[in-house]
Amino acid sequence: MQIKHINSSSYYQRINQSSPTCIDLFCGAGGLTLGFCQAGGIPVGAVDSDKISIATYRQMFPMCQEVHCGSIEAWQPNTKIEQVDVVIGGPPCQGFSQARGLRFVDDPRNHLYKHFVRLVNHFQPTWIVMENVPGIKSIGKGVILQQIYEDFEAIGYWLDCKVINMADYGVPQSRKRAIFVGSRIATSFNWPEPTHHPRKKIISPDDSTQLSLFENKLPYQSVLDALGDLPWPMGQYFSHRANSQMRGPRNRKVDTEPAFTLRIRGDEFALCQFPAQGAFIPGALPDVDFVYRYTTNSFQQMMREEPPAWIEGYVQPPVCNRAIEELIGTRRLAVREQARLQTFPDWYTFTGNPYAQGKQIGNAVPPLFAKQLFEAIFKQLGNSKRIQRQICGTTESILQEVLVST
Repeated sequence: MQIKHINSSSYYQRINQSSPTCIDLFCGAGGLTLGFCQAGGIPVGAVDSDKISIATYRQMFPMCQEVHCGSIEAWQPNTKIEQVDVVIGGPPCQGFSQARGLRFVDDPRNHLYKHFVRLVNHFQPTWIVMENVPGIKSIGKGVILQQIYEDFEAIGYWLDCKVINMADYGVPQSRKRAIFVGSRIATSFNWPEPTHHPRKKIISPDDSTQLSLFENKLPYQSVLDALGDLPWPMGQYFSHRANSQMRGPRNRKVDTEPAFTLRIRGDEFALCQFPAQGAFIPGALPDVDFVYRYTTNSFQQMMREEPPAWIEGYVQPPVCNRAIEELIGTRRLAVREQARLQTFPDWYTFTGNPYAQGKQIGNAVPPLFAKQLFEAIFKQLGNSKRIQRQICGTTESILQEVLVST
């Protein structure tokens, strides 16, 4: 694999042939891979059984040597893939989830992670990252979790698991996920420090312990922080439709609170003029010209940064000094808004119809969190392999320019 360096915007980070490589299993639309690239790495392989997600992945990561659409059980890796530093992925979580009050210890989907183990054993990466729902830690009174630890230990990997709220890392969404990090060269991992804290948290000046926990941390990114420069009218509340486990809909203030956890159905959520009540149905998305408003914060600027060199044909929308229109009634979220709440930059596009795009977004790992996680891994990986990376400028969102020829 040859990599050509491009001198361009100071916002981008150069990478070279010693940059870390990854294979993304159950890759979906590529949220983990994007974070890996943003941290300075290169994907060399990916697998998923969903054709639409794979179409998105191929479009967004054309440098990836092998992108396989099909069953992971049957996948035999390309022999051209010589070195894999990190194996990453999120096995389907339905069998582990506590959603709808059901948890199945014997659900066959719970064993897809076994193929994750098989491929880790095949590639022998230095580090592994696996994402799942928080319920994986308690299902079967911890039987599944213990089995996962034992399976990785059997092939020589130390493993740690932590339940993380993505909002603690600047994602404008309260989204808790179980993150597994493992290594065959280390017995500990320095998790990245949270960067944000809840706005509602009240700390007493006399509580020095709590004050130190929140020192140098920013308030959670709100829905308005994330979406305020987009052209659609903005409501006062971000609302979640009631389901069989909820007595009624839930509401959050747009200007001070992050969104609820995005799911695969974007029509479960709405922006509302008033707090949602009863079994509401989100109104239609207004048809507006896509033009940017002026940015008001660094998150919006990060979402609007130009794409890396491997993305061709992207044209950034024009900017105008247009005031935010106040929403009357309710409306569903635009796909671009869903992507923003999941921290996909605006140049990142998804294939399929709006439902398929929303499903890809809802299933993804927020790239902004993934970037911070992989930066911490690369630091430890670099200490052992002396991986050097040349930084061209700094920005809150560091993306890469890379052209790959094989």
